[in-house]
Amino acid sequence: MDKPLYPCKPIGSIEVLAKTLGIHTSKLQSISKKIEESYTPHTLKPNSSTGKVRSVFDPKFELKKLQKRINSRIFENIKFPEYLQGGLKATASCKRDYVENAEIHGRSKTLINLDVKDFYPNIKVDTVRDIFKNFFRFSDDVVDILTVITTYRGCLPQGGCTSSYLANLVFYNNEYRLFSSLRGRGLRYTRLLDDITISSKTAIDNKVREKAIKDVAAMLKKKNLRLKSSKTKITDRTEMHKDFEVTGLCVRSRLPNIPKKERKYIRQLVFNCEKIGRNDKTSKEYHSLWNKTSGLVTRLGRLGNTQASDYRSRLSEVLPEYDEYEEAKLVKRSNAALKVPQSEHLKWGVIKRYNIIIYHLGILTRTKTLLARNLRNKLKEHYSLVPSVKDFWEK
Repeated sequence: MDKPLYPCKPIGSIEVLAKTLGIHTSKLQSISKKIEESYTPHTLKPNSSTGKVRSVFDPKFELKKLQKRINSRIFENIKFPEYLQGGLKATASCKRDYVENAEIHGRSKTLINLDVKDFYPNIKVDTVRDIFKNFFRFSDDVVDILTVITTYRGCLPQGGCTSSYLANLVFYNNEYRLFSSLRGRGLRYTRLLDDITISSKTAIDNKVREKAIKDVAAMLKKKNLRLKSSKTKITDRTEMHKDFEVTGLCVRSRLPNIPKKERKYIRQLVFNCEKIGRNDKTSKEYHSLWNKTSGLVTRLGRLGNTQASDYRSRLSEVLPEYDEYEEAKLVKRSNAALKVPQSEHLKWGVIKRYNIIIYHLGILTRTKTLLARNLRNKLKEHYSLVPSVKDFWEK
């Protein structure tokens, strides 16, 4: 399957949309009328290579819950082709992440890495409306309200719960043609949101490379998007002095791997954890260092790196702990949580605090097993009706 497919019956009215999303029609319309005040902006740290500052927009509670339901009840029904690898729910046959994306381009002779310039800000309202109108074939009133709910200040908000699905549908009516054309020329194509990769198992000349890039640029132009020329990179496998990477992973071997420089960095972090953890396992700085290192070791394991199990074993010998002060704070928070009435248990703030306490009790188990286990059991009994985080947002 080369083209995205929505196999469900089109939604023909606001009433049916509201029923699909499990919300009253008046509430749906109320949320749509206050989109301007329904996001919290955040500024990310400057990019280490470009120095560029990016803004993301986190939807507030009501809008977030609604967008999550749009994902689970509408977008997750779409059958996406395997060349789309980013921001989509994995399936049994396709994991759809940066590792799977890189693996598709394994054993390549030539890599072409492309980046779409300012992707989300340049996906405008008209493009989103076209998706709801001509891909989903929803009625005009449904198209209008869904467009309002999923866009912000005239474009697709980076950080919106529905944004990654819509970003994967921007080229729904022509990307499959590009994919088919490249495949006919013996080239492999994937897109992980704004990162596009084309590769070849055999050596290709400049003419073939240039044609492939022009074809991608032509597809983007139809949606008023363009390539970021400074990010365009063509690499031949024989150029050993250059990175041969797809979405940050080296693909010179049969399976993708973390670049050597990063593997050395992780090894050093594990060593630092061992060195510091012998004397101080309770400081906030150590907790932060250990968590960062653990996450990177997990990434190694996801890639099948043989060092991951050894690193995990070494980290398990220097697990972060709590001192008496943090222990007392956690006990106090746990006892306060036990006094929250059940009538409050389905509120997001309560659910969030409950899950955080359960996580911290897991750390306390390392030093005060019986105390932590006792508190944990009491909390689980008291909060027996609390749904999982996933169920809370989507049901």
